[in-house]
Amino acid sequence: MFTVDYSPPDLKALRSQGFVADMHFHTAHSHDCRTPVKDVVMKARRLGIHVAITDHNKIGGVLEALKYKDAPIIPSIEICTREGKEVIPYFYDARQLEEFYNKRLAPFLKEKNALRSNRMRIRMADLLDMLEDEECVIHLPHPFAPQPRRSYNYLSSKRRADLLAKVDTIEAFNQTVTRRANLSALGWAVQLGKGIAGGSDGHLLRRMGCGVTVTHAASVEEHLVAIRKGEASVVGKELRPHERVIDAQVLVRNKISNGVAGGLKKGITFPARASRRILERLKRPE
Repeated sequence: MFTVDYSPPDLKALRSQGFVADMHFHTAHSHDCRTPVKDVVMKARRLGIHVAITDHNKIGGVLEALKYKDAPIIPSIEICTREGKEVIPYFYDARQLEEFYNKRLAPFLKEKNALRSNRMRIRMADLLDMLEDEECVIHLPHPFAPQPRRSYNYLSSKRRADLLAKVDTIEAFNQTVTRRANLSALGWAVQLGKGIAGGSDGHLLRRMGCGVTVTHAASVEEHLVAIRKGEASVVGKELRPHERVIDAQVLVRNKISNGVAGGLKKGITFPARASRRILERLKRPE
């Protein structure tokens, strides 16, 4: 049976209980993040935890992390469907993730810069069908987040019961949403009899480990099996309102920065006045 503790994680104490992992974290390979993969790997080692790299629609962060010997990562990706809802498949092996991405997911990618929609061309129904054929844990992040990411309304419809049945676990803690949203997600997981996991959803390095999932496992594979069986503990405390505002501002600046860079590379032009405003904003200290 799983447990949830909405308080700041004591990582030292939790490590004595078993396998500890932040199950939702981003790197500079996400359009709204500028955290280098090397920094993510190094900090995870310092904290003594694993981290699931869940970049938006990309696996470059996972593949880059593999360059570091014994990198404490869990191979994953946060996929945004055509409906604007997100799914995180946790893979047991990075090569399985790479094969899935290259052979099955890549055709649905859109050419975009960071200022455009993050949605892929794949429907939720088709994505879940594809993932059912893979050796992975199908995880539903932040189901009670603000729209358009809020997936509860979409998947709780009776006509989509077959889609919901394909989901293995639900995110019962996400540091970026409210306590009410997390409690609602926990209640939904209990109602459905599904396993849970949690993570920081960190886009800033300092957020790593602020939300973790703990199991009595000795490997990534055992950890994912325990989560799917509902044998995980989740620990974390949500950001305070002013912290959410600060993080949101940083994410917007990251999107603008990455969008400008992408635009310059692709020859996309921006109105002069808008460009000046963007560049002035980027000069401000975080």
